[in-house]
Amino acid sequence: MLQLALRTLRFRTGTFVAAFLAMFFAAIVLMACGGLIETGIRAAAPPQQLSAADVVVAGDQAHHAPGGDEDEPAILPERVRIDAGLESVISALPGVQETKTYVFEGSPPAGTVDAIGVVAEPSADVDELRERIDAELDGETLTLVGDERGRAELRDATATSVNVVSLAGVFSAFALLVSVFGVASMLGLSIAQRQKELALLRAIGATPRQVRRLVLRETLVLSLIATAAAYFPGQFLGKFVFDFLAEQGIATAGVAFHQGWIPSVAAMAVAILAALGGALGAGRRAARTKPSQALAEASLDDKVIGGWRVLAGLLFVGVGVALTIVTVAVLSGPLAPATAAPAVIVFTIGLALLAPVLAKVMIFVVQWPVRALGGLTGDLAVLNARGRTSRLAAVMGPVILLTGVSTGMLYLQTTNDAADQEAFTNSIVADAVVTAEDRIDPRLVEEINQLPGVAGASEYVSSTGFVESPDDVSPMGEGWTLQGVTAESAAASTPVDVTAGALADLRGATVAIEDGHADTLGVGVGDPITLRMGDNTFLDVTVAALFSAADDYDTLLLPADTLAAHTTAGFPTRILVSAQDGTDPEQLVADLTALTAAMDGLTVADREILFDEYEEQKKTASYAIYIMVLMLVGYSAITMINTLVSSTSARQREFGLQRLVGSTRRQVMQMVGIEAAIVAVTGLALGTTAALGILVPVSIKRLGSVIPAGSPLVYLAIVALVVLLTLGATLLPAWQATRGRPAEAAVSVE
Repeated sequence: MLQLALRTLRFRTGTFVAAFLAMFFAAIVLMACGGLIETGIRAAAPPQQLSAADVVVAGDQAHHAPGGDEDEPAILPERVRIDAGLESVISALPGVQETKTYVFEGSPPAGTVDAIGVVAEPSADVDELRERIDAELDGETLTLVGDERGRAELRDATATSVNVVSLAGVFSAFALLVSVFGVASMLGLSIAQRQKELALLRAIGATPRQVRRLVLRETLVLSLIATAAAYFPGQFLGKFVFDFLAEQGIATAGVAFHQGWIPSVAAMAVAILAALGGALGAGRRAARTKPSQALAEASLDDKVIGGWRVLAGLLFVGVGVALTIVTVAVLSGPLAPATAAPAVIVFTIGLALLAPVLAKVMIFVVQWPVRALGGLTGDLAVLNARGRTSRLAAVMGPVILLTGVSTGMLYLQTTNDAADQEAFTNSIVADAVVTAEDRIDPRLVEEINQLPGVAGASEYVSSTGFVESPDDVSPMGEGWTLQGVTAESAAASTPVDVTAGALADLRGATVAIEDGHADTLGVGVGDPITLRMGDNTFLDVTVAALFSAADDYDTLLLPADTLAAHTTAGFPTRILVSAQDGTDPEQLVADLTALTAAMDGLTVADREILFDEYEEQKKTASYAIYIMVLMLVGYSAITMINTLVSSTSARQREFGLQRLVGSTRRQVMQMVGIEAAIVAVTGLALGTTAALGILVPVSIKRLGSVIPAGSPLVYLAIVALVVLLTLGATLLPAWQATRGRPAEAAVSVE
């Protein structure tokens, strides 16, 4: 069977080139993901200031919080500093030649430093020295060697590790699903085109097992060649994506891209297994081919859809429904995309798997306008579509995939962006912002509060923290937003309604929390709470007030000076100013500008600066999503073009026979164009349906509207792209296939 498989590959070049391309591009995407995952795991940042140290001791920027993903810890936003006294302990250890303390940013609290560099004695073993140092450290401090040492200088390198691994991991799962479907669709079309050939094999004595082995071995040979050829393009794509993420600030500049043999071999293995998995279904179909079919002149489909395909399609749709229910009923706010994005993929694949059945329904719907507008060629196009369901489903699946993935993922992102923007807007009550290059003078807050038309001025500090006691679970285990405020003006500068206590009591080690959160913790005004701050230190605070706020206002309020002491900067640098009712915001900005004109290092702006900063942050985060969506859409588009070209090119004999019985070349091209239009319209309708299955519930949940946010031009561009690619990938091969003489085409091999 191996010899037969190799000979088949040799004499069926066109068909197998299409399958090769499907596997090749799938392997490229998976290898790029493998490189990104390795880069994230390594988080290799070659040291600069610490290059002379053999071992570096630094604080752990990662925190494994309750309710979070063990493989994706929360990243603490502030510099985690270590006890300066560790230097004397480490310098006394055997094998230590020299130690030195480092401060890379801000002004650390007394008795703390950012890192300790350790130079080993020439004869000392660095690994053994590292173990001795580790024995002296607590669980919040770690040692770094090699290219790990740069993480102490670049504290965001740890965030890069988690972000890139998380992003690449999720995308790898999506890419695997899409690539398996793409390869399986292409292989299914290949088997449909070779149905007579395989039936002849059965007729001369080949068993179903031998036919299955033939298909699997053909696929194995192709996948080995395809994955080997994808090695260097996969590395290039991975590095290109990582460099782009670094340019956009999602990955930290200074972290090196790595793609060794392990992720490459793993990606190759996954791609090969994905191809073989797709071939299993095609092999089963080939083995079911009846020998008697070899004698049939026509090879019309005798079965609408296989039982396993129906089961798989319904399973994917069921999973999509379950994810939609979870998204709408359980998750809220920024957590919604965690299940909404997978729902888009599984909904789309589910409908694509059910394409043979759904295509029959769609053809029944569109047949009258097609026949009315297309005349005789329209009739022939409808008959072709109805008579060759498997071929139609094979070419329609990628169209559904491209439409569903692009529409669903893009509008899901724009809808969530709009909802987040709306929530942020509702959380901002300030009308003007005063920003300092250095420390804010507390007396300036008092002076601003004395200005006419000022409802309140409050220092503003932001960070992230966790409630350690009582036991608590933060949203996705990533912590609560901590906001520092000035007690006297907190009520006028925050979007909350006090239900117990008073925000004016926020002084010293105190906190105000949302009343629902307080009920969960079982605390009230006057009760103690222990917080883990953004710098990984613990702070015992007393509840000073309870408040009610919007559902997605996951914020704890603390005194500004208390919170600032646990930030990297160490002090407040911004004042938020709210205007009284009836006060012109522009006049307020002018008054603040006049007040601060003689003070160095102060700038005054209206509230739009906060929105601009927020939009810049969202844009940075969205870039990562868009580039991943672009890769998925790109692969889907390649699969669609590949499938359509292969399907149309294989119909050369059919076109020749049509021309021999009287059809002109123009009529054949018209028929093919109408068939392509049927595929495009049906694929667009089903792909859009798959996308709306999750977009409408998410939009209702987050925006209160059945219409997702985002420009309609995006959808029109998707429609135009699908129509253009479908017509182009069908008409161009058809034009090429009808160039020769009809008699020669009629006796060609399909």
